[in-house]
Amino acid sequence: MIQIIGLLLPIFAIIALGRAAVRFALIDPAGVRGLNDFTYWLALPALLFDSIAMGETLHLLGIASIYLAGCLLVYGLALLLARVLLHMRLSPAAAFALSATYGNAIYFGTPIVSAVFGIPGLMLILPIIALHSGVLLPLASALIEYGSQSGSGAVLRKTLRSLLRNPIIMAIAGGFLWHIGGMPVPAPAHALLGLLGKAAPSLALFCVGTSLPTVTSGSAKEAALAAAFKLIVLPAVIGAASLSVGMSGLPVKVALITAAMPTGANAFMVARRAPAFADTSAFAVVITLIAALPVLSGLLFELERITVASW
Repeated sequence: MIQIIGLLLPIFAIIALGRAAVRFALIDPAGVRGLNDFTYWLALPALLFDSIAMGETLHLLGIASIYLAGCLLVYGLALLLARVLLHMRLSPAAAFALSATYGNAIYFGTPIVSAVFGIPGLMLILPIIALHSGVLLPLASALIEYGSQSGSGAVLRKTLRSLLRNPIIMAIAGGFLWHIGGMPVPAPAHALLGLLGKAAPSLALFCVGTSLPTVTSGSAKEAALAAAFKLIVLPAVIGAASLSVGMSGLPVKVALITAAMPTGANAFMVARRAPAFADTSAFAVVITLIAALPVLSGLLFELERITVASW
């Protein structure tokens, strides 16, 4: 357990440094924007493309499909809870359900999975990222727009366009296509991608800290419920779904760790379209990040214990 906490503490320390850099104005807003842009447009895409294009196996879509199915089930349960028990209108209920299911698998998940499981783990989380982002964000946006009765379709179209232009999604898709084509990445390009990609994990974590939303208000009860769904219910459903279809080993471990990631900031950005839940969504992002250290430490400890016991 001490080894696991020792592995995770530096990761959370980098996030704290990012938050402190903004809080004490060590980096001005332009600098923060530059770091985020470099990470988003260059470093992470380089890491993801190179990892997939140079990977040895691509038997990955099975666990990603199971993960997506689990997310959709939990999204539906959270939506129902918000509508029936919390008496929310459709728009804030859809935002609540997104906060309960959408994890920070890109900026937070890739560094942790890479640190714990190496390249094989990274290869497994990438299709999860693509499916989980490509379905949950448009789904929540459509429900929020429908609930607001705007009827314009502008929000959904904007969300779909942003996904198609998303460098993370493009890098993952491009890496798969390159790998399927059977061509090796030229040595100079591989070296360039490697140099950029090495900067990605630390920068991504630092950017998580710089981009944490400021919590000024919001319902603590609703935020805590969303956090409980995200950190407890979703991993339980993903684990049960994986085991029910006979999956085991590294794919299940990666799926469980990904499910236990804190709520992604994109959930807050989408929730801003439902003002009644926006502040509570920001609250949920912060709660899940604070709770992620003990949750991930405990989950990794249990996974390690189960693995050792199985031998």
